[in-house]
Amino acid sequence: MRFAITLFLAAAIGGLSHADQIAIIRADLPGPIPHEAPIALQGLREGIVLLDLRIAPELEPSVVLSDGRYGSLEGCEFGPVDAKTVVVGTGSNHMILEVRMGNSDLHAANLVSCNYDPALITESGAGHMTRVKGCFLAHAVSIPTAVHWRLNPLPAEACGFGD
Repeated sequence: MRFAITLFLAAAIGGLSHADQIAIIRADLPGPIPHEAPIALQGLREGIVLLDLRIAPELEPSVVLSDGRYGSLEGCEFGPVDAKTVVVGTGSNHMILEVRMGNSDLHAANLVSCNYDPALITESGAGHMTRVKGCFLAHAVSIPTAVHWRLNPLPAEACGFGD
């Protein structure tokens, strides 16, 4: 199995030989401009992506848990979340991200977590934000007037971890 993944990775990467060809996307959601995805996400292209998103409670992602149940992270305890897929609203009606997390043994760089953020404490909330990060292969699926990004999991080595 590991050999097949290595062959797939080699085919996907092709001639890539250094980290300059890995897109690094760091963004806070929602972004600074209402109803628009942050500029970092607007620059997303097909290929290998090292993703790091910090998501405020108003854009709480939808998840498919590892047992196949659909839900949200509402009431999430602080720490890692065992999610299979995370659907992230970007703040724009014209872009959505579907992030497939993969198997934690094969895709060790990928993580969904509920993190403490004291700046987000309210009378009704404990001050948490969601973080989605990892190494992915991005594919765009065009839908009328919008783009649906599907991010498929890659081993950490594809983004330069463990070299």
